[in-house]
Amino acid sequence: MLTARLVVGADGANSWLRNKADIALTFWDYRHHALVATIRTAEPHRAIARQAFHGDGILAFLPLSDPHLCSIVWSLPPQEAEQMQQADEATFNQALNIAFDNRLGLCQIESEREVFPLTGRYARQFAAHRLALVGDAAHTIHPLAGQGVNLGFMDAAELIDELRRLHAQGKDIGQHLYLRRYERSRKHSAALMLAGMQGFREMFAGSHPAKKLLRDIGLKLADTLPGVKPQLIRQAMGLNDLPGWLR
Repeated sequence: MLTARLVVGADGANSWLRNKADIALTFWDYRHHALVATIRTAEPHRAIARQAFHGDGILAFLPLSDPHLCSIVWSLPPQEAEQMQQADEATFNQALNIAFDNRLGLCQIESEREVFPLTGRYARQFAAHRLALVGDAAHTIHPLAGQGVNLGFMDAAELIDELRRLHAQGKDIGQHLYLRRYERSRKHSAALMLAGMQGFREMFAGSHPAKKLLRDIGLKLADTLPGVKPQLIRQAMGLNDLPGWLR
């Protein structure tokens, strides 16, 4: 039998540790399914993640180590996701290239296609006696903008910061009372990100002319106003939430 003053629950969205601690979850259905696969691109991706919005779909290309391979996450209404999963390769490749507007030249499927429902989760507690939750064990969000992984990294960084502080003060690192500062901070950050991504998703969903106009104006302002774009990049990279020991 293993004993420890603190166990860190980093065991994913279906966390066994969270369930054993009887920590409740808030769920919501994004009404989309994610199709994931590996894609070969004609042009090198240059280690840049790209995203395209089309109708009710959101298509993300995430670069892999091979300069011509990307992992895609294609968020679609459930019926469309199932159709794309079952389509033959030629039909799928054609739809993919149209949706991505040939930004990396012609793209071809390189793997099996997997589909799963997109569900948001938010743990009612991020900590309990002798337990701290991080990453998907504490929260899951829509893959739009790829912020889920940054939230998880910041959970780990802030938990380390808090444990260092508690250890230096000679306090019991597993006491829920002492973990509440970590819990409050990360719940706040996760809630802000969840709300922001939901608003962002609603803004980019559909092709209503008013939405399109607002999107175009917003993106143009973000690209041209001094200081706005670097700040957005820092936020997207998770750099605005860095604890002191990482700055």
